[in-house]
Amino acid sequence: MANVRTIYGKHGKTYRVQLMRNGQKIDRTFKKKKDAEQFLARITTCEDLADALTSVALTTSLFHEVAKQFLDQYQGRDRSAIQRVGWWADRLGDKAVGKITRQHVKDGLNSLLNDEKAQATVNRYQAALSAVFAWFNDEHDTKHNPAREVRQQTEDNARTRFLSDDEIANLLNAAQASKWERLHLLLHMALTTGARRSELINLRWCDIDFQQKTALLERTKNGSQRSLALITSLIAELMPWREIGESYIFPHPSRLNAPFSEFDHHWRSCLLQSGITNFRFHDLRHTSASIMAKTDASLLELADHLGHKTMAMVKRYAHLCTGHKVVRAESTFGNLTRGAAR
Repeated sequence: MANVRTIYGKHGKTYRVQLMRNGQKIDRTFKKKKDAEQFLARITTCEDLADALTSVALTTSLFHEVAKQFLDQYQGRDRSAIQRVGWWADRLGDKAVGKITRQHVKDGLNSLLNDEKAQATVNRYQAALSAVFAWFNDEHDTKHNPAREVRQQTEDNARTRFLSDDEIANLLNAAQASKWERLHLLLHMALTTGARRSELINLRWCDIDFQQKTALLERTKNGSQRSLALITSLIAELMPWREIGESYIFPHPSRLNAPFSEFDHHWRSCLLQSGITNFRFHDLRHTSASIMAKTDASLLELADHLGHKTMAMVKRYAHLCTGHKVVRAESTFGNLTRGAAR
């Protein structure tokens, strides 16, 4: 039976905990009896900790190897998860999976917050890490997932930031001067299509139909195909870069056959140059919707423009969609009081 043993040595007393778990011996020594007792209490009640200390898979598998194995079999729709898992692999790479603790996860998430990542984005990083552990546990019949032990950030899903006309002009002018030559094209496309960052970055030339002026999104967040309407000025800007085949429209500058997902440095420089604050790339999507709403588009048209399957996510633009309501009210009720006695 496991207990705390007092060991007398040259340098005084130490306290030893020994027990068998999963056919392996756990042996830990502590300077303080209180620490030994706390460890014994945890090891006997927490299967996760015991497994992490005794499982061969948990103690010998390095995280960067596990992350690669996870990505090799990953078939999810969220392609940005690949970049997030890669970020964790860089940070936790040489640690054994079982040695990764709740504190390691918290430190990583705090680092993202310090880099001014949005709380929703930080939650996506946490979910990506949790998915790796969940896959590993399923493969090796273990129960270790420190990402689930950390409370998620509170998200402000109702946050809606639109650019003014002047801000749009300043942003596009700054993008024109960017060191990344395709930043203006990316922002032009984001503003006029309302597509998500990952949808745009993963576009290939074979997805573009120049005759029909459309771009086909094969894998969207909602799991269905969607086409983007490409306006004439956008087609004109695409033409000088046009290629044939499956190469990316926004290729990585140093990696072959990879999209340039990590363009954040150029994006932040563009914001700084334009003087725009409190603005994320995702807010270009809100701006696109707000521009469309101000042209009297209906909520149904906005949902189609943004690729939403339900109306819930476009209700935030309802206060901008007033023009068509006035026209409908006038045509329906305009004659109601005509001829009535006054």
